[in-house]
Amino acid sequence: MPERNRQKPDNTDNQQTQYINYGQNIPENNQDNGDTIVFRPLKKADGNQNSTLRNNNSYNNQNAYQRHSNNTPPPTQDYATYQRRNVNEYSNTPNNNQNEYRRPAPQPNPQTRNNNPKPRKKKRKRRSGCLGRIIRSLIIILLVIFIIYSIISLICIKQIDYVESAPMTHYSDALSDRKVRNILIIGTDSRDTSEERGRSDSMILLSLNSRTNKMYLTSIMRDSYVDIDGYGWDKLTHAYSYGGAELLMDTIERNFSIRIDDYIAINFNAFASIVDAVNGIEVDVSDAEAQEINTILQAEVNQLMGDDVNSDLLEKGGKLILNGKQALSYSRIRYVGNSDFERTQRQRDVMEKIIKKLKSFRPSSIGGIIKSALPQFSTNMTTGELYLLSLRLPFLFSYDLEQQRIPAEDTYYNTYTDDGGDALGIDFEQNLDIIKNTVFAK
Repeated sequence: MPERNRQKPDNTDNQQTQYINYGQNIPENNQDNGDTIVFRPLKKADGNQNSTLRNNNSYNNQNAYQRHSNNTPPPTQDYATYQRRNVNEYSNTPNNNQNEYRRPAPQPNPQTRNNNPKPRKKKRKRRSGCLGRIIRSLIIILLVIFIIYSIISLICIKQIDYVESAPMTHYSDALSDRKVRNILIIGTDSRDTSEERGRSDSMILLSLNSRTNKMYLTSIMRDSYVDIDGYGWDKLTHAYSYGGAELLMDTIERNFSIRIDDYIAINFNAFASIVDAVNGIEVDVSDAEAQEINTILQAEVNQLMGDDVNSDLLEKGGKLILNGKQALSYSRIRYVGNSDFERTQRQRDVMEKIIKKLKSFRPSSIGGIIKSALPQFSTNMTTGELYLLSLRLPFLFSYDLEQQRIPAEDTYYNTYTDDGGDALGIDFEQNLDIIKNTVFAK
């Protein structure tokens, strides 16, 4: 075993040294023979504990011996805090700093620790990310679109002729639902607005069911034999000539037990202008229907529009794009097919095609509608009601569109009026059940 470096202490003669190994007493007759001495914080030696005699030559234990001289005891605080370490404890290199003391890092006073306030962390400003900027941009764009849409809607609404009418008295047994809005579309046979109201050439009930997201076009046959308040039993089409839209709405609600909320009346000019505004509609026309279209054009429509008598005639049938005058003549055909039954079918088909064209409506067509079509409209709805309805318009275009006819098949019979005219007797109960299962479906 290699010989360790040793350095004799100055006071080796007659020096009584107490060796303490982890708090145990060592006999006093042992002298320091130069082994490595290390001061460490120790437990105070107790004289009552068992002492162990260490031989100076038995320095093979890896635990360092610790010493405290009885002649020069360090102060109590130094005893626990000062250290003297031989850096050559496990090497043969000479140690020149055996008597060097190292002071441990001072510990903070717990009494003054809480008196020093902690520095406040600077709040970092939150920077809006890319997502936030995109959301704000979308909101601004939507707001601009909404404002433009509202302005255009109000301009269009102002062109419609508002007809002030007395509040309508609804029948208590009339079928109604807050989720269903019924608007009666009245097509009149008046040629222009300066003439009298004429007769109702077509009556289509436009029903908007927000529960089922469906839009229904229900044609009501003009020859239906009904009870007209104040005029007795007569054809339904005569109610409009007797008392206008108010009496017509009252007659339908009175006989068919369907609540009618509002109406929109359209004359011939308005109908033709709408079709022209959407650049025509595609219709599958038979040769017989094409010939009848030419007959109606020459008889009245071209003259009504101020055009030449032979203007816009069709050569033959087929899948054709009809303009406003041709579509109007197509809707008025009565003598091809099953008379008025097929006539109402054509009217619903034309109206359905117009609605579908409006779904892909181009802004360039707005001018034609505002200038030509809307001034020919009349309604009992106020500006506020029309504006609220216009806000629903983009959503209504997503509704499924269905159509039907009243009276339905096998729910009517032939009858006669008092003056001998042909009319349709109606089973009102059966037709009410049909309307309840379609228009007012849950």
